[in-house]
Amino acid sequence: MHWINILARSLVVVFGVGIAFGVSPFDQAPSPFHEVFGSVVVLFGLYRLIHYFQVRRRTINL
Repeated sequence: MHWINILARSLVVVFGVGIAFGVSPFDQAPSPFHEVFGSVVVLFGLYRLIHYFQVRRRTINL
């Protein structure tokens, strides 16, 4: 289950990078939308990864 969590959170980061570089379902959207939305998705994915590792470390050390 641990690897599935890491994989899912990493896919969010990869999806955000894809959006930021123009590979997205929002082809009709203006260019700044791609960069901003992609950056937000990447930051959200990184937050989820970091938070997951911190919670896992805390629960293992108990």
